[in-house]
Amino acid sequence: MENVLIKYLAFPAATKEVYKRGEEIIKKNLPDFNFQNSEISPEILFILTGGSENQAKKIIDNSSCILLLAMNENNSYAAATEIKAYCNQKNILSILLNLDTEKDILSKIEFYLQFKKAITNLRNCKLGLVGNVSEWLIASDVHDEVLKNKLGIQLKRIDWKNYKLYSEFDVNPDFISHFKNTGKFDLSDSSKVYNLLLNIIKENKLDAITVECFPLVREHSVTACLALSKLNTDNLPAGCEGDLTSIIGMIIAKELTGQIPWMANLVSLNTYSAFFAHCTIATNLVSEYKIDTHFETNTGTAVQGEFNANAVTIFRLDKNIEQAFISCGEIVSKPNKDDACRTQIEVKLTKGDIGLLKNNPLGNHHLILPGDYKEIFEFFCKMLKIKILE
Repeated sequence: MENVLIKYLAFPAATKEVYKRGEEIIKKNLPDFNFQNSEISPEILFILTGGSENQAKKIIDNSSCILLLAMNENNSYAAATEIKAYCNQKNILSILLNLDTEKDILSKIEFYLQFKKAITNLRNCKLGLVGNVSEWLIASDVHDEVLKNKLGIQLKRIDWKNYKLYSEFDVNPDFISHFKNTGKFDLSDSSKVYNLLLNIIKENKLDAITVECFPLVREHSVTACLALSKLNTDNLPAGCEGDLTSIIGMIIAKELTGQIPWMANLVSLNTYSAFFAHCTIATNLVSEYKIDTHFETNTGTAVQGEFNANAVTIFRLDKNIEQAFISCGEIVSKPNKDDACRTQIEVKLTKGDIGLLKNNPLGNHHLILPGDYKEIFEFFCKMLKIKILE
């Protein structure tokens, strides 16, 4: 395990024995972590006694995120409460845990460390929107300032007209060899779209991208579905339809879980299940797949795959990054309907979550990850004061 930077704080005249006891308490209660004393940018402050508040203040004033660890003895928790209040007043992200009373404290510390790393990476993230948010996504545009102020992500808006047409790019043989079961489809044009997007990503030094893709379909009968699939497979978040809300969620999911989720349409709801589908998906999320046309236009190329999971996490933010839908479910079928986008799954959900999707949806597109990541998403949202729909 990586070193976790910790700072022990006590009243100014505290003896070495006070600090030694603090280290012993940490080793006894949290043996799974490799703690390292640090005077510079500690990740955790262990409040050993009362009277340590001003020392904490000096450290916190230079921090963007801190975990306050306390205990019942020596007015530790009392002091930590004052420090936590100061963090709240200064809008410094913080969490207070009591070693003596907190349940599941190990997992909460792990979540905090994941959160801190994610927030740091988000504040260095550069997202590109190529074209515009698609006109039908009337609930999924995110204002640049909301994105910057809430998560620190820098949004760069990019005009298709600033780049040469996809057809002027070379065929990419590595791209073509990546895809299997291509059948009758020639992937040359799709590989050129991929090269165009790679050029945009490299020129603008982007960490993630979302693309208004329908102009390509309408004007040139070529799709970006395979290009986006390849980018996501290669661990660069890439969304379609210029959906800013979805790409933000994809970036967050990658930072929290190491995986980029599938962005899918919510096609329909039954009493206990939801049906999702879309025409692009990373090939590392499917057990097998074939290439088909894009559903809505029956042109270009798309991915029709079999989602490789049983349990899934479903995640969606609202456009103001103030609300979130988070749910876990089980895939009960993988349909192959002709009247929906190519990759399709039916997910069993609780009646309550079905009700939320029906009566209080945050938008169409939802993000789907293999596995159960509900707790880390909930922790992330609670830290940022994002309301979780219930």
